Amino acid sequence: MHRTGLVCAAAALLLAGATPALAAPESPAQWKARPHRALAATPTAGNGVFRVSLQQAQGLGVGSFTVQTGPDHPAGAGRDVLFGGGVPGTSFLTVRDLTAKVDYVQGQYLTTATEVALDSLDPTTTAVGTTGFHTSWVTFLDSGSLEIDQYVAVHGGTVADSSVEVTTTVTGTSADTFAVQYLWDTAAGTDDGPVLQTGAYSPFGATTTRETTLSGVDSVALVDNDGGPSLSFGLTGTGPARITPPPTPPQSIQFVCWPRAVGAAPGRYQTDPTIDVATTGTGCPAPSGPDSAVQYLFAPSTIGPSGVRASASLFSTTPDPTSLSVAPARLGSPALSATLTDTQFGRPVPGRPVTFTAGTRTLCSGVTNATGVASCGGLSEGLAALLGYSAAYAGDGIWAGSAGKR
Repeated sequence: MHRTGLVCAAAALLLAGATPALAAPESPAQWKARPHRALAATPTAGNGVFRVSLQQAQGLGVGSFTVQTGPDHPAGAGRDVLFGGGVPGTSFLTVRDLTAKVDYVQGQYLTTATEVALDSLDPTTTAVGTTGFHTSWVTFLDSGSLEIDQYVAVHGGTVADSSVEVTTTVTGTSADTFAVQYLWDTAAGTDDGPVLQTGAYSPFGATTTRETTLSGVDSVALVDNDGGPSLSFGLTGTGPARITPPPTPPQSIQFVCWPRAVGAAPGRYQTDPTIDVATTGTGCPAPSGPDSAVQYLFAPSTIGPSGVRASASLFSTTPDPTSLSVAPARLGSPALSATLTDTQFGRPVPGRPVTFTAGTRTLCSGVTNATGVASCGGLSEGLAALLGYSAAYAGDGIWAGSAGKR
């Protein structure tokens, strides 16, 4: 069926209350762009820092989710942390039954005959208070019963302690061996190809732009690189210690090209260090540009008395503190200037807007250069500032606001 016809058919089925059986598209990029992902309303939950949207429509990947910033986030509200603009579908769960050689996939992007859509297992979703969701799937195998449960919950209440927990459990009487994989389609605002840092985020730290496989790391951070950085967040590895619940140490964390990784079976994807996923997009087949993602693979296990558990979290990063040093006013051009400094590292902060005022009057504004200096104004602004003036930087998701005066 033509893509337009498929979308229309899906819409008709949703309106009729039926489950649309969507076939895999011709390419991952087409799947990502398909308007059918937005046909169903998606409930949201969370706090003022992070908002989670969950898919509840049969046939569109029940339980798949996406994350955006909330009104209390210093980078501003409604900015993507996982891709989708609030519409789930490109970040999802896969549970592999290694014994039966079957992959249970959250969604309808099925690429092999051994994949089964979790939507076919009659899923149920329930809200967990106002901060999360629980999705459950149950089926019966030749080896016994199988229940898969996914919990997505936002914890904390401030930028310093907020996180989004994603925990999957596999329980039942089946004696098979299972492995859990998460593919998270990371974004940072409008940048669908954020860069990666290993460890806690630093605005001056080295970044990775190419595919790589990591193991044993405490955490990683993602940040936009379309211009100056404005939004960063962390993903758990073996830590950090502040995350609740503690993450399950993953077998590996892969920084990948989403269009290449989206159809790979758990444990089968091989990263290629020649593929750029965050700047040029060289080797990453995304027509819109770079498209990075993070893939978690957890070690396989039999169910046992306590079941199989895989937990990872996305968490907020705290903006670095700053200071503004205001220079004396000049009767020339530029008349006003101030230097913005990252006080944690003692380094200048470039590319940030600074506003200059005298009393209640706004005189002018400028953007900090490579040495952290913002300047503006001429003779009239200099005269207005002779008796004293102030400078202020409002702050954002990378650097906290500060002010100074002369």
